[in-house]
Amino acid sequence: MVNLNTGILVVTCAPGNEEICEEEVGNVLYIYDQSLKIIRTGHKGVLIVYTQLDSMDAFKKLRSREYGFVKRIVPILKVSKASIVDILKNVGDIIPPNISSVCLKIRIRGIRGLSSDLWNELKKYLLAKGIKIDNRSNYCIYIEGVNDLIGISYLRSGEDRIT
Repeated sequence: MVNLNTGILVVTCAPGNEEICEEEVGNVLYIYDQSLKIIRTGHKGVLIVYTQLDSMDAFKKLRSREYGFVKRIVPILKVSKASIVDILKNVGDIIPPNISSVCLKIRIRGIRGLSSDLWNELKKYLLAKGIKIDNRSNYCIYIEGVNDLIGISYLRSGEDRIT
């Protein structure tokens, strides 16, 4: 089970570069948190970072550096059970009240069929709240699923990408 008092981030890299990606992330965060844990998920190019730092604090520290192998970093703001009802509730908890549109990024690994069902239900849920799905929106809801971990985040659109 996930420790909800722990910061969690999903980090991606090109398949085969997990070891170097792990080292790049570890080099940045270890000075702030010596209990840092970086887990290889069994999905190529996907790591989960557990830290005593707040997820957004760790994200900001990681975003302040340049990388050769890290592709994406998503700080997990809410952890959900792998059920559509729970995911919708948690999304509702993190979206600000005054937004009119968001882009939506859903990446579920290890649970077949959940991505497409979730996309349809989340689109209905957001539209019922008066929120349009628009890939050009300034903000994005990220749902990252890795086996039994379903993480939800809300960031500026594209802020997860490392350039």
